[in-house]
Amino acid sequence: MDLIIPTFFITILFAFSLLIAFIIRKILIEKAMLLEIDEDLKNLAPKEFFLNILKREKFSKTLNYVEFFFFLLFTIFIVFQGYQEYILFKEHSDSSINLISFILHKFSIPVFLWLVVSANLLLALLIRKRENKRIYEMLDKLEKSELLKSAQVDFLIPNNIIETGLLGNDIKFGSKFLFLLYPGYIIPYCWLNDVKIIENPGRYGSKSHYVNIILKTSSKPINITFAKKEICEKIRDLLLKKKYKSQKIDKIYKT
Repeated sequence: MDLIIPTFFITILFAFSLLIAFIIRKILIEKAMLLEIDEDLKNLAPKEFFLNILKREKFSKTLNYVEFFFFLLFTIFIVFQGYQEYILFKEHSDSSINLISFILHKFSIPVFLWLVVSANLLLALLIRKRENKRIYEMLDKLEKSELLKSAQVDFLIPNNIIETGLLGNDIKFGSKFLFLLYPGYIIPYCWLNDVKIIENPGRYGSKSHYVNIILKTSSKPINITFAKKEICEKIRDLLLKKKYKSQKIDKIYKT
């Protein structure tokens, strides 16, 4: 049986499903940014509120479901078709042909896709655990600095939102905080030390850019990648303006 056609259709379906998952994630982020959330959620204590808003699985769940479904689909496809090819091989093949080489050659694309999906699922689990731990630590730090309550108030006010594309991380500029829902960051402007744009050269002459945010309270910078350099420049300029405005307000209060 020719495996090219079913493999092609499964691959196209996989790519289309990923696109739908990214669109759903984008919609969920936009709803949270625009405060289209349950009233009960708005009434939670600041820490519980942001844990519900920022936890990674909230926005990655659909993508993980898609990957898990295709992990099972590729597994069933490889096992079932592999058995069929094994029967045909035993009945008609030349004994000089190695069975393992024959199967790997016939299933090179499905096996490759299965490995990619498996690796992505494993990586997603590891990243989710790491990112949720980071979010807990970030919220604890804001709570100890007595900034978490004001961050919640700031988030619940309609503010300037910058859209960064389908795969991008939409950003919400509050009056005192920067909010990035995926990945989850809450950055007080009073903590900003410097903001830079760093160019990351890729293969075949391609380039990506990210905003490098250096905080006064941490030796580890925050790097946020965007699709276009123009977006990075806009984010940097707005952050620097917010930083200087925050510094002026601090000076007024101190005097």
